[in-house]
Amino acid sequence: MPTSADVIVIGAGAAGLAAASELGRSGLSVIVLEARDRVGGRMFTQQEPVSGAAIELGAEFIHGLPPEIWEPLQANNISVIEAQGENWCHEKGRLSSCDFFSKVEQILSRMDASAPDESFRSFLDRCCPDSDKDAEQREAKERALGYVVGFNAADPDLVGVHWLVKSMRAEERIEGDRAFRARRGYQDLIDIFLREMSQVDVSLRTGVVVDSIVWSRDRAELTTHEDSGHRMFTAPCVLVTLPLAVLQSAPGETGAVRFSPNLPTSKLGAFTKLEMGKVVRVSLRFRRRFIVASRAAGSRPARTVHRRDRARWS
Repeated sequence: MPTSADVIVIGAGAAGLAAASELGRSGLSVIVLEARDRVGGRMFTQQEPVSGAAIELGAEFIHGLPPEIWEPLQANNISVIEAQGENWCHEKGRLSSCDFFSKVEQILSRMDASAPDESFRSFLDRCCPDSDKDAEQREAKERALGYVVGFNAADPDLVGVHWLVKSMRAEERIEGDRAFRARRGYQDLIDIFLREMSQVDVSLRTGVVVDSIVWSRDRAELTTHEDSGHRMFTAPCVLVTLPLAVLQSAPGETGAVRFSPNLPTSKLGAFTKLEMGKVVRVSLRFRRRFIVASRAAGSRPARTVHRRDRARWS
């Protein structure tokens, strides 16, 4: 394992792997250091042993047509399918077809990025005052709040209307309302990066925790530790792709990286203005396909709904 290179990349998540691959193809020598014993960061795919299905414990769907994901997949002839099916919701102890999206969209469409910014909760309180007589309006507000909290993993008291509007516009440009899955999930994308890195001068080391970075204009020294002990790495350039929570850690906290000299005030200030939401996911494996059936008087026969590809619960 070399200890010096043209560039050292800290972190082997999506950003770190993509950058290392690009830098390597440009003719630079690269070392990638990853603290975990695996690569991928928030991409974490497990293959279900019986069916062989890709079970995503991190990022799941490819939302829309982002070129950063689609271009490598298409260049490597990776099979991609569009997730199909219906959305079913849990309401009052029963499963029913989700029919509230149009009401939520009506509320979200009232957000104005040209007006002074405010939190989403403040916007809801201002645009849609509570009314004891309007149960439908109250439900729409609850659904809109649940959407922002669930889909964006955002605290409604912190996330700004301006960001939400810009995010929705960005999704529209890439048809973000469509969802796709690669044949082997995000593992296909990780494998592409690893294969590209193996063909150029990129060295990958997992289980290496960066403790400190002493940096100057033309040289950086990284002190690290791993099971075998401490090691130092050097490079004229270091690309930091650490998780936001690590970058926000105070000196002395477990996992915090010490920078010497300290990072510029502008960067430290930017860290404090960013938030990363939390998501807990549960994957269930059923022994057999199940049926969601309902039939009102005079309606068409009940139909089988197989929710293998996509589900949204609220």
